[in-house]
Amino acid sequence: MKKFIPFHLVNLSPWPLLTSFSILSFALGVVIMVRSFNVYPFLVSLFLLFFSSFLWGRDIHRESCYEGSHNEEAGVGFKIGMIFFIISECFFFLGMFWGYLHLAEAPAIEIGGVWPPVGVVTFDPMGIPFLNTILLVSSGISVTWCHHSMELGDFKSSVLSLSLTLLLGLSFTMFQLLEYYVCTFTFSCSSYSSIYFMGTGFHGLHVLIGSILLLICLFRFSNLYISPNRSLGFECSVWYWHFVDIVWFCLYLVFYWWGV
Repeated sequence: MKKFIPFHLVNLSPWPLLTSFSILSFALGVVIMVRSFNVYPFLVSLFLLFFSSFLWGRDIHRESCYEGSHNEEAGVGFKIGMIFFIISECFFFLGMFWGYLHLAEAPAIEIGGVWPPVGVVTFDPMGIPFLNTILLVSSGISVTWCHHSMELGDFKSSVLSLSLTLLLGLSFTMFQLLEYYVCTFTFSCSSYSSIYFMGTGFHGLHVLIGSILLLICLFRFSNLYISPNRSLGFECSVWYWHFVDIVWFCLYLVFYWWGV
């Protein structure tokens, strides 16, 4: 009789170490690109990051779908890990908001003693930012529709609503890039512009990561890898997407609405 093990013993894998190295080199590549305008280290590190993440995700998929290693107890561990990860991301963006509000409440003399600084033309909160808010809120509704359809076993509606979510996320990214293109200030103009690009840029990166996770879920839906009883990866992706929605709503209120 096979002994029941309430946890999953992870096999030896090179991907966690390679992924960690890729993340470090990615951060260094961004610094090199910004300071010396050399884009090649950034592109190499980005390729390594995608490569290692893909292979790591492939092994996890095999462990779950083909080896049956992710039992219910192991799934609880995955969910707890995802919750702690989202909490750490909350504190990351909390630092952004703290810095913005601190600078806004005590603007330096060097920037005119006012917030936003003298000469900085801010965005109309009822323009592109408001449109992006509608897009992300709509994507949160559509991904909830997808989750509900999945639990009911309606995979046709699940695929449709998840495709709509990805389309809304892509539209948000395109309009955010358009906003950067028409922006009248740069990253190095002032403290306002630096924290604006840091906050919205990192949020845009999270939207991109969330879109990739949902795209993987769409592939798994299409191949019937996800079912009401085996939907851990999809549920974590939905949590992450809702986190992205909430962060953007806070960014919109603080960076665009309150800060004008």
